[in-house]
Amino acid sequence: MISHAARFLSILSILLMLTACAGTVKTEAQPDSAPVTPANIDESLPRVELTTEILYDMLLGEIAGQQGQIGVAAVTLGKVAQQTRDPRIAERATLASLYAKRYEEALQSARLWVVLRPQDTEAREALVTALLELDRIEEAREHFETLFTSEETRRNLDQAYLRVAAVLGRTSNRAVAIDVMQSLVALNPKLPTAHFAMAHLMVRGGELDRALVSADEALKHRPEWEEAALFKGRILLSQKEPQKARAFYKAFLIDNRNANTVRLNYARFLVDQKEWEKALEEFRRVADNLPDDADTVYAAGLLSLQNNRLEEADKYLRRVLSLRSHNDQARLYLGQVAEQRKRYDEAVDWYLSVKEGEYYFEAQSRLGVALAKQGNLDRARQHLDKVKSQTDPQRVQVALAHEQILRDARQFNEALTVLNEAIKTVPGDKDLLYARALVAEKLDKLDITERDLREILEKDPKNVNALNALGYTLTDRTNRYDEAHALLQQAIALKPDDAFIMDSLGWLHYRLGNSKEALKYLRRALEIRNDAEIAAHLGEVLWVTGDRHEAESVWNRALRETPDNESLNGIIKKFKP
Repeated sequence: MISHAARFLSILSILLMLTACAGTVKTEAQPDSAPVTPANIDESLPRVELTTEILYDMLLGEIAGQQGQIGVAAVTLGKVAQQTRDPRIAERATLASLYAKRYEEALQSARLWVVLRPQDTEAREALVTALLELDRIEEAREHFETLFTSEETRRNLDQAYLRVAAVLGRTSNRAVAIDVMQSLVALNPKLPTAHFAMAHLMVRGGELDRALVSADEALKHRPEWEEAALFKGRILLSQKEPQKARAFYKAFLIDNRNANTVRLNYARFLVDQKEWEKALEEFRRVADNLPDDADTVYAAGLLSLQNNRLEEADKYLRRVLSLRSHNDQARLYLGQVAEQRKRYDEAVDWYLSVKEGEYYFEAQSRLGVALAKQGNLDRARQHLDKVKSQTDPQRVQVALAHEQILRDARQFNEALTVLNEAIKTVPGDKDLLYARALVAEKLDKLDITERDLREILEKDPKNVNALNALGYTLTDRTNRYDEAHALLQQAIALKPDDAFIMDSLGWLHYRLGNSKEALKYLRRALEIRNDAEIAAHLGEVLWVTGDRHEAESVWNRALRETPDNESLNGIIKKFKP
């Protein structure tokens, strides 16, 4: 497509161009009967003698262009183009004139360019651009129709419509551009690309409703066209119509089950909507259809991990490594999967396999945690002590790893000491403050818990984790229910489908005596995320409200997944000693 930016040649390039234009230049040592013709000269180009005047004008045009005097460059190059009738100079003169918005000069140079290169699509597009800017609409329309006739002969009509839409999209008069495009679409009303090109032009002009109509028309004539479907989806999202976009994607995929590109776009849309389970389902289908597409398989693996589907995550991430053996991030995630499956020896092996580079430091930090989970706390702490931190984020990461292994070992006082020291080194870090708040709660130091969480919220009032943690703590450990409710309402407004916030709200309603509302939140939370603590809470509310059979069923399902969970076992023992 034509670019209006004037890209000027260097002086050396111009001299070489002129040498090529000249073809043969007589000298005293070179008689008429012995011309020299270089092998790389295009014989279709004019043979023009390199005169002083031509050389001067070319140099003037070059220097003017380099100094930003595009108008001078356009006029000078236009003059040389008329003198030499060289299509390359005509092209440069046209582009310079368009860039300088000197449309009369652009028209003159573009006409010459078209005469010299009648089959050059860009030449005709430049000519049409100049005509449109000069409001010579009918002439422009005639040239477009000529272009279409030529491209149809070459069976390139689809590309012609897209190129024309791009040309019209750059004109200053949007109404004229749309009017011309409509007349061109009318030439081939059943051609899907014609309507698709019109949709693109409408979007460039901000006419999203009309763009949607054109996209629908393109899909009417070619219902399986993925590119048009993707474009329609983008239009709907630009209109802030996510539900309409969802309905369209679902309907299109019902009719076109192998439309992998659209399915991937729909999956990414679901990720944006934080609908992890549904997104995983779509990525899984594409991964099954395209087993060698490493990016899709990787996305399926990460979403499986996000949804706590550990066996699937393991399968997909291993497949990624078979496709891209250098992917150390996949090794890091495989280590985390193994940890969550309590396969600590396997987790250690994965972390050790991560090579030095972007993910090495995190792998070493996680290795310390995995070693502790193997039962060797001293070795784990010694390993973490040897990990060299170079930056504050790395210092935070190592401190959090130390804190985790101590917390898991129920050494809460030591964990608190580690966090206190880390906060002295990296004061005000939100992750460290959050971790300290949770450890302090275990030690019944609620003043520290509240202070740290409120410090986070002072700096970041929309920090969902802090809002939820403080709201839950006030619910579970105090009777300050109004404060807890206000905090949790802020959190749920920011993340409406977060299972842990729903769990906190359910627990608050239970403490307030609203069992029906509590069950609603807790059931929904467990649907979103199969978590032992959520199951513990739901089971307690069910037991207290008399549904002991379902309570036991909820607890037993959770026990099969996480038999060692402290909160779950504590509540079961409370009601079934």
